Amino acid sequence: MNNISIIGLGNISFELCSFLIQEGFDVFGSTDNFNRKTILKNIGVKVYKRNQINECISKSDRLIITVPPDNFGCEIIRNYSQEIIDSNIKWIGYLSSTSVYGNYNGDEVDENSEIKPVELVAVNRAKAEKDIQELGKKHSIAVEIFRVSGIYGNNHNIIKQILFRGIKPIFKEGHYFNRIHEKDIARVLCLACSGNLNSGIINLSDNLPAPQLDIIEYAYSIMNKKMPKSANYKDIYTDMSPNIRRFWENNRRVNNLLLKKKYGSLLYPTYKEGLSYIYEDYMLKSSNKD
Repeated sequence: MNNISIIGLGNISFELCSFLIQEGFDVFGSTDNFNRKTILKNIGVKVYKRNQINECISKSDRLIITVPPDNFGCEIIRNYSQEIIDSNIKWIGYLSSTSVYGNYNGDEVDENSEIKPVELVAVNRAKAEKDIQELGKKHSIAVEIFRVSGIYGNNHNIIKQILFRGIKPIFKEGHYFNRIHEKDIARVLCLACSGNLNSGIINLSDNLPAPQLDIIEYAYSIMNKKMPKSANYKDIYTDMSPNIRRFWENNRRVNNLLLKKKYGSLLYPTYKEGLSYIYEDYMLKSSNKD
């Protein structure tokens, strides 16, 4: 069988399902988003409503869970563990987040680093990882946890933010952000469920953790636009909401050597390749409208 179910057809679902279908998978998934449902049905995905998750699970021998956790952990494992156990599923891929590492003051983290989540959503991610790993261990199901950095792609990126909403550059000395292009996530997940079914933890992050200001400067340079003056974090942090301030207080550089060892080179190794592709694609589509 080459049947896979994706519980939570979210923002990366078009790229992910496209990769899987190209590799010969029959793809099933769940979402109540009407527009997304229509687009995915058109490329051959069998889409179920959220209240039909049990039926969606029953169709497959591989399972990807992208649904965010709740305050108790992974609601899919909590509510559908028996359906998973009774199915033919032999591999579960779970999309977690590098936020579970917490703050490392700019030091590097890898898959063996201690997790020390602070924000509630990160704490819940860690709970969900544990829920899925325990199910897999108890019932001999391979479980692969993908800790994902900030996701960007054609629909969600800094180019669009600059063009349509504007941006306020912020400088914070020694601070790093980590990211990965949605196509690289899709490619890796497709490889992970296509060959030998692996277990363990993988960081999904590109090769170049970087300060936010570097990324914004590069975006403005390829767009040939003048960048607004940046603000220093020290001067504005007291005006930030607690949630935004916590976002900036998390600082780590995510190591992706294991990712490349297991699943090869990235399509977009750094933000430079990714943003250049996105801007070229935007300009091409804009010129075709004229």
